[in-house]
Amino acid sequence: MPKLKINETEYYTDDFNEEQMSMYREISVAREEMNRMQYLMQVLDERCNMLGGMIVEIAKQTEEADEAQTSE
Repeated sequence: MPKLKINETEYYTDDFNEEQMSMYREISVAREEMNRMQYLMQVLDERCNMLGGMIVEIAKQTEEADEAQTSE
């Protein structure tokens, strides 16, 4: 018997009529999409951080290579 809490009041989905059940299903779908988007944002944020780190690393390697050529 799933429960839904709205404004500090718990509602049991077994007591819902057809219209309420339709709205409850839509809430469930919306929550799933919100969770999926939150996960996607975390994955993309981590990817951006990783790529930024790679840019910094390549810049350091290029700088070191340039210094080595200059000192030759």
